[in-house]
Amino acid sequence: MDRRTTRTLTTWTAIACSVVLSALLLYKMTNRVEPWTFVVDVPQAPVRGDQQIHAATITPPDEKDFVHGPSLIQTPAGLLAFWYRAVYEGAANAEIVSSRFDGTHWSPTAVVKDSSAVTRDIGLTVKSLANPVAFRRSANEIWLFFAASRLSGWATCEIILVRSTDNGQTWERAQRLYASPFLNMSHLTKSLPIRLSGDRIALPAYHEMNRKYPIMLVLDGNGRVVDKVRMGNGGTVGYQPAIVPTSPTTAIAFVRRLNSFRPQSILITRTTDAGRTWTPVAPIDLPNPGGPIAAIRYDETRILLAFNDDPKDESNVKLAFSNLDGTSFRRIGTLVQVNDQVKGDATAYPFLLESEPGQFDVVFSRPPPQHVIDHVRVSSAWIEQNLERSAEQK
Repeated sequence: MDRRTTRTLTTWTAIACSVVLSALLLYKMTNRVEPWTFVVDVPQAPVRGDQQIHAATITPPDEKDFVHGPSLIQTPAGLLAFWYRAVYEGAANAEIVSSRFDGTHWSPTAVVKDSSAVTRDIGLTVKSLANPVAFRRSANEIWLFFAASRLSGWATCEIILVRSTDNGQTWERAQRLYASPFLNMSHLTKSLPIRLSGDRIALPAYHEMNRKYPIMLVLDGNGRVVDKVRMGNGGTVGYQPAIVPTSPTTAIAFVRRLNSFRPQSILITRTTDAGRTWTPVAPIDLPNPGGPIAAIRYDETRILLAFNDDPKDESNVKLAFSNLDGTSFRRIGTLVQVNDQVKGDATAYPFLLESEPGQFDVVFSRPPPQHVIDHVRVSSAWIEQNLERSAEQK
């Protein structure tokens, strides 16, 4: 084969590859599924419970590893917490671990999956794991999503799904979510999945390679990604969205700001077409030190937030109310503050769940030097009392 023929073949091969990749990208970006709507569950939160904060440490007192990214789900036997553990953040041989809460005590930790097990399950080398979030699929079935780093750094992550049909007692083989036609890289989890019509699920996620931005993945009833929506109207606009539906077609998402974003505030984006398009992100009148926000529906007119109420440091975790439009906010009270006697103490990555009507649970991490996952429980009675107190002080 002469040199001219070789160049011609190379050129046509490159053109063919470009056409195929462009077709794959267009295929991924085209809305290929029947229209969906949000399934809106409006809690009828009674004012109940005592007016105390109940706090406990989940991790064992001799924990030496880096522990981070906690989340919760309710089971018939009580709460089930998840987080990731490694020698340091992003280290190889990481583990997704769990612990159960019976209302009084947290159980010893159990390993759900480690890097080696995920590597065997999916047939690709996995370095580290992070950010588990659980979804109640049915009475006995839990789906657990988490990020798996293929190389060095979180930008090389893809999302993994493992399922349990016995409320977290045992777990099936891990499987990959295919969220991108290009190496399936740079998608991570953090916030609660939400239900869509047609037995589908919206999984809040985010992209991290080169630029960070929030994403909503649409999954069918088998856990297959059938659509992907870029949130915040494009651009480098923040990440780790917490989506709260407010009607079948409307929702707001609270977005973690980039460290470079000014002002140092929580960001918000809205949708009026069930998440197919989202408005540009805009800052709201609550600070954000560059940490994630947890948000759930509280009642017919309010959304409950757990966040770091400080523009610079993860120095506390507070609760606040937002109206359904995300235009009015009211602080409720402080759940936890850093220990000033411990240098470098922080209260990071809050995750919020209404575990029973009128009962709210928050888990968060205290990164090194603490090596701790903590749990705080408050009642709606505590919330309403502190809301009245804050109004009196104002």
